[in-house]
Amino acid sequence: MTPNGDLWLVNAVGIEYDINPKWAFHFDAQLQLDRDVSRLRQLEVRPGFEYAFAPNLAVAAGYVQYQRYPTGMPSRRGPFEDLLYRNQFGPVAFAGRLRTEELFYDNGSVLIRTRPLVGVRIPIGDSPWEFAISDEVFIDLKVDRTGHQTGIHHNKAYAGFGRPIT
Repeated sequence: MTPNGDLWLVNAVGIEYDINPKWAFHFDAQLQLDRDVSRLRQLEVRPGFEYAFAPNLAVAAGYVQYQRYPTGMPSRRGPFEDLLYRNQFGPVAFAGRLRTEELFYDNGSVLIRTRPLVGVRIPIGDSPWEFAISDEVFIDLKVDRTGHQTGIHHNKAYAGFGRPIT
């Protein structure tokens, strides 16, 4: 278990490919380090497809694998489904997402959770760089043999810098 007051480092990569104006392929990966950035904790891999059914609304679905480290900690995998809302307010991009995950553990446990998220991306001057901030709440709905309790499990706040690579 990770102690309170721990410093984590999360390295994230996201790839988006527009298949056509309505369909897109997404691939996200995160490598998490904990214990004051000294121990590999988890690799998350999430491929999926998105369908835009309105200019600002889309649905997505795919598969997620949470590979846990060190060896012996249970990994989780399973499908996910998203409802997405995106909008532009001048130069500021806004996104809202409601995600549901059905996760199956190596030991046979099952976790079903929902993850509402809100975020904004703000351009930095005339540069290609942007500042991003988001907040996501993890709400456990079904927790069969996972050691979790139903209800809010944790909150993930994010702030960082990024830029598109073309």
